[in-house]
Amino acid sequence: MLHSLMHIWKELGLEKGKVGVENTFLKVSMLEMFKHPHAKPPKLEFVDATSIMTDLRIIKSSEEIDLIRKAAKVADIAMDAAIKATKPGVTETEIAAEAEYMMRKNGAEEFYRTYVASGPRSSIAHGLVSHRKVQKGDLVMIDVHPTVNAYHADLCRTICVGKPSEKQRKAFEVYLRAQRAAVEAVSPGTTMTKLENLMHEVFEKEGYEEYFVGPPIHGVGLEFEEPPLPAGHAFFHGEEPKDELKSGMVLSIGNCGLYLGEFGVRVEDTIVVTEKSYENLTNYRRTL
Repeated sequence: MLHSLMHIWKELGLEKGKVGVENTFLKVSMLEMFKHPHAKPPKLEFVDATSIMTDLRIIKSSEEIDLIRKAAKVADIAMDAAIKATKPGVTETEIAAEAEYMMRKNGAEEFYRTYVASGPRSSIAHGLVSHRKVQKGDLVMIDVHPTVNAYHADLCRTICVGKPSEKQRKAFEVYLRAQRAAVEAVSPGTTMTKLENLMHEVFEKEGYEEYFVGPPIHGVGLEFEEPPLPAGHAFFHGEEPKDELKSGMVLSIGNCGLYLGEFGVRVEDTIVVTEKSYENLTNYRRTL
């Protein structure tokens, strides 16, 4: 990238002026490299253009939505492979390997990291893959993010290896009810805040609010987490919150789950806001 930019300055004859960069994309070390005297003309200045890029990218075109739809189909296939591979004695790394193989095989040129967390590790908000072997009675949380033609999808499911306990089943059913309440409320004109509050209402009513870690919603597109972002997410991304939903926005609903210590539960889907309502882009079955 740096070499390409050095050629661009020369080809355009740029000696001075302002160059917009996305601060949320660039690492500090990369930005410092761009500023190095050997990398740019001395009077060329870099300024943050994140908000401009956000406004350009936040509403997806029909072509972009088609690409995300393809990524979502790959996510469904990968989830099926991962769940079929899950049984006592299999490691989390082996489960992730099956998902990642199927993502590659079905058109993903890459993927954001795959999360597989079993047993007590399912109570980690985003459990990185380990060498732990799955045991009978474990809950296993699987989260995949394939990239197809540069666009992402985000899909998470929680399953039980064997028959779930009543405590496991109740927590799962409560979370699924909350997630679907938020999904079913998606439409132009509603807000990210309203969707989050619908999930909180379910957790509070059922006595699970203390186990919930949020925020549960974020945008999906060229990055697997991007605007629209609620306040809690926007802060960490260095963005301004974008609360109102508009047709063409693509969301992931179910980003964070219920974490009870001995296990956790989460269900996440990629959703597109349509002119009147919404469309589920990920459709893998939502069963424990």
